[in-house]
Amino acid sequence: MILVTGASGGVGTALCLELAARGEDLALTARDRGRLEALAERVRAAGGTATVHPCDLRDQEAVAELAAEVLALHGAPSAVVSLAGHSLRRSLADTIGRPHDLVRLTGTNMLGPAALLLALLAPMSRAGGGRLLVATSASARIPTPGWAAYGASKAGMDAWLRAIRPEAEQAGVRITVVELPLVATAMAAPTYGDRPRGALTPAQAAARVLRGLDRAPAMVSPPWARLAAVLSQAAPALAARGAGTGAEVARRLAARTSAPCGREGQGRGPGGQGRADQERRR
Repeated sequence: MILVTGASGGVGTALCLELAARGEDLALTARDRGRLEALAERVRAAGGTATVHPCDLRDQEAVAELAAEVLALHGAPSAVVSLAGHSLRRSLADTIGRPHDLVRLTGTNMLGPAALLLALLAPMSRAGGGRLLVATSASARIPTPGWAAYGASKAGMDAWLRAIRPEAEQAGVRITVVELPLVATAMAAPTYGDRPRGALTPAQAAARVLRGLDRAPAMVSPPWARLAAVLSQAAPALAARGAGTGAEVARRLAARTSAPCGREGQGRGPGGQGRADQERRR
């Protein structure tokens, strides 16, 4: 059985349908039961099997209950694919007085997934091993103004996985981190519009995740992200300023929104978003 978190999102749905075509047995989790039930029907129609397990990863008690439920129903999973994510773009000025932004993002992007993996690592090891695949962001190791809370939560998960990898692999559980670039999902839409230029489609992103799951490398990451990570360590202040400017230029170039009457971007502000809308969960 393969446990997929964030299953009802764009990348999660695409991945689950690919796994279903292989006849895989899936345990699906996300917050919305209705969307999970609809996905489970599609998985079964595509040739797989599926059970649904609604859970908000920010709730540590709910995460513990999810792990216990999955283990009781299925036993230890052969693989866990962690795709759940929460995105937020907000300036420092707009973040002041909002420490709960960090709480929410770390809950979804780091603390919840880590708690789930910790609950499953020992059972997986006792069952003979398995694979953990966690999708982070290609910008996780590139601090960028406007993305402080998001980047910190993703980078924290990345650092945690790197630190536990040697011991986990000794226990028979291999860890793969997939650093995804921009993907055209609902989570990206508030900042980049619903048809961002140069973005991966959910199916293309799912294909990268699937390759990581099949081959189990330590990391799947775009070359530009690896180079930028090195530069950000070599000259952190300069790199942060450059990343902020570059990210804004990239956002303006990528932002593209479908509009009524065939007019692109109609009714939207510059770049296709307002500050209050720049938050979305996968």
